[in-house]
Amino acid sequence: MATRPFTADDRAFGAATEPEQALAGAGRHQLNVIAADMADVVRLTGGWLYDQARAGWAVNVLVATSDSMRDMRPLAILGATALAGDARSVLANAPRDGALAVSADLLRADTQLREHVLKLAKRGLTEVKVWGDGCPDALGRKVKPVQHRLSAAARAFKGHALIAAAVSQDAVGPTETLFLVGTEPVRPLHSV
Repeated sequence: MATRPFTADDRAFGAATEPEQALAGAGRHQLNVIAADMADVVRLTGGWLYDQARAGWAVNVLVATSDSMRDMRPLAILGATALAGDARSVLANAPRDGALAVSADLLRADTQLREHVLKLAKRGLTEVKVWGDGCPDALGRKVKPVQHRLSAAARAFKGHALIAAAVSQDAVGPTETLFLVGTEPVRPLHSV
């Protein structure tokens, strides 16, 4: 069997130029993440992202307010691939056997993004999680808080990623909370 030689044009690190390139994993489960900013994703989900990457998942992160590739160093520390592009292309390529995580801040601010995420959750083919201070009530779906216990390595790497992201580094806690978005809508209660 012939193999393709490595050339100087091959990129082993850095951001993918097209979301489709980074999202095309070789049989790996994929976690696609859409974040409002670097501080938000590292501070609230950094340990979880690291643990997912160490478990063999292809972790792809789109940061909405990224100005330069220099800002992507915290993601590399966590074992994630930075995506270039927009949230719509990430959602369009959401894998059936994978997961999607989105910042609650983005869902509150962008109604179109929220509607696309809700469609994915409703289909039930992709696990959808939200993180942030208070899951948005406008999701209209059952939302279950999920505590992820960080490995010792995740806590250490998250600490380094926080420093790289220039986020005030207090002690990294043992858990991170995400919200699992259910496939069933919330039914209003009526008095009888």
